[in-house]
Amino acid sequence: MRAELAGGDPLSPPAARDAAFDPVLNAWVLGKYADVLAAFREPRLWPAGPRNEKNSKIPDHAAQQRIRADVQTAFSPSQLAEWRARLAPLADGLSRQLPRDRPVDVVQEFAEPWCLSAAEIVTGSEPAERAHLLAQARIVSASAAEPLEDELQSEASMADRELERILATASIPLAGPTFVALSRTLVCLLANGWLALLRQPEGLLDLRSHPDLMPRAIEELLRFACIPQMLFRRASEDVELNGLRIAAGERLILMLATANRDPVQFAHPEQLNWYRRGAAQLSLGLGPHSCVGGPLIRMAMAVITSSFVDRFAQSALYGPVEWQGGSGFRFPASVWVVDQQ
Repeated sequence: MRAELAGGDPLSPPAARDAAFDPVLNAWVLGKYADVLAAFREPRLWPAGPRNEKNSKIPDHAAQQRIRADVQTAFSPSQLAEWRARLAPLADGLSRQLPRDRPVDVVQEFAEPWCLSAAEIVTGSEPAERAHLLAQARIVSASAAEPLEDELQSEASMADRELERILATASIPLAGPTFVALSRTLVCLLANGWLALLRQPEGLLDLRSHPDLMPRAIEELLRFACIPQMLFRRASEDVELNGLRIAAGERLILMLATANRDPVQFAHPEQLNWYRRGAAQLSLGLGPHSCVGGPLIRMAMAVITSSFVDRFAQSALYGPVEWQGGSGFRFPASVWVVDQQ
């Protein structure tokens, strides 16, 4: 099962299977959209780690809600608009500086430097701490990409504490996770999403001609690129979920990538389509434990993808793709493109 979770091109995940209990993973594995959606909406299913830790405690609900409220306040529409006003010129300026007389790696030459600047602007971190913060963020990101490696998880715990120490005076809550999300997770998401766009160039041209489609395009890219590929939950009480009887303490693995490609909900799921209606993508979760930073991720994605579309709508992929990551998520380390004009 572990090999299946990690294998192949992540932009072509395996087909969703009926929910079943996996004795090796000691967890229920849910891959169909309806089952994953039901799990998200069930308040008695709480976020859990990738391991089947015994005697793990369900977090305090009231404390979790206070944290969510603090983050939502910090990421208010007015604050997002202020950050957008600073980030958009950076994206446009960086894209104009990229050379046209040679192939360009849009991950390392465009996404990575811009996302690092975004992380610094949002968290208010000092430029002098840039290299150290990024090194810690890379450790945390690597552990998320392969959540089943004990050594990576141990290193990530230390990196989390170091991020918390450095960003202790940040003006936003959860500054450490926010720095990781913008400087690393967003890079991986953009790498997958932009690769998908370049593989289906008609979508690039459509976005360039109709920039008003960008909000829909972001939701479709979130569905298609899907980071993370899976999430973990634990039942705080006995739960019945779409006919499944899940006992208190049992774990679930929610296969987001396969749920986001469920043909029951998404016609021709292997194709990007800015005009989809109906079911929402599940990459950022839904319900009481959805990603509280979702509005920030959407804003940042839209800002830099708009610049990407303007600059690379007439470009083509150049060379093979090498994948990095593991069972949590995978992404291309580089995406080389060449101008066709």
